[in-house]
Amino acid sequence: MSDRSLETQLAAIGTDGYVTSDEVLFMRRSVFVDGVAQAAELDALFGLGDRAPDGDPEWLQFFAEAAADFYLREEEPEGYLTPEEFASLQHRVTRNSVKASTLECTLLVKLMEVATQTPPEMARFTGEHLKHAIMDKPDGPVVDKKDAMLLRRYLFAAGGDGNVAVTRDEAELLFDINDAVQTAQNSPAWTELFVQGIINHLMAHLGYTAPSREEAFRSNAWASDHSINVGGFFKRMLSGGLSAFGDAHRQSSVQAAQNAKRDVDAAQAAKVTSSEANWLATRIGRDGAFDQNERQLIDRMRELESELPDNLKALLERAA
Repeated sequence: MSDRSLETQLAAIGTDGYVTSDEVLFMRRSVFVDGVAQAAELDALFGLGDRAPDGDPEWLQFFAEAAADFYLREEEPEGYLTPEEFASLQHRVTRNSVKASTLECTLLVKLMEVATQTPPEMARFTGEHLKHAIMDKPDGPVVDKKDAMLLRRYLFAAGGDGNVAVTRDEAELLFDINDAVQTAQNSPAWTELFVQGIINHLMAHLGYTAPSREEAFRSNAWASDHSINVGGFFKRMLSGGLSAFGDAHRQSSVQAAQNAKRDVDAAQAAKVTSSEANWLATRIGRDGAFDQNERQLIDRMRELESELPDNLKALLERAA
């Protein structure tokens, strides 16, 4: 689609600063029929977002899905956000302001959810924008239900820094937000998310790590190379006799050993270490008092008291 045609079709949308569900349906059927396929189309979508940052829920969904799809299909293998693509995304998000809009925050979280892997710095970038969106509200910092839901999606996004585990940076982010909103009328969902997030950080195993983009590229290349005679490959393996089966068995044994190690690692990760306890003891009492959410966290930790280091048990006694 030519730039002129695109501008013409989008000109009447969002003129009042709001995009309706009907206008989203029009864009899906008539403007972006094949999705956002070119950089010019993506720029036009961001331009519409600048003109109309508010809208029906379908607008946030469409903006996030269309832009995320563009970034994750732009280069092979699909699903990986490259450092160059992340730099481009940063530029688009901050081009008019240092803060991301609600539309752009939703896009950042969507990318982390659906991507196989994102650059490590994206988690920090996204977290900072989510934090500022809460702290810089016109009526003061507060976490409403929508904020809590978006934060939950961010914390447990599979393509984020720690996959579905909460990293130290993310746990620090939760405490920063909690310190800022402790006197506000927050959604009850915020208390539950704060407690769950910190417990996850202290106890959870990191779990699955995505293959690198280069590894995925090699895997995709093998799978899509139709010149490979799969039947011939297995015939040669069978003709190799016991040695070939031995190789296969050894490969299986290696996988079993990796799984066993993973179980051991998970059991070890489910224990709060002394260093984690020191961090929590320092962070939770930073302002000299325990707020409501921190006391909820302490109550939850008491259920695990028998598994905690002595220094954390001492913290629980002081909070009693």
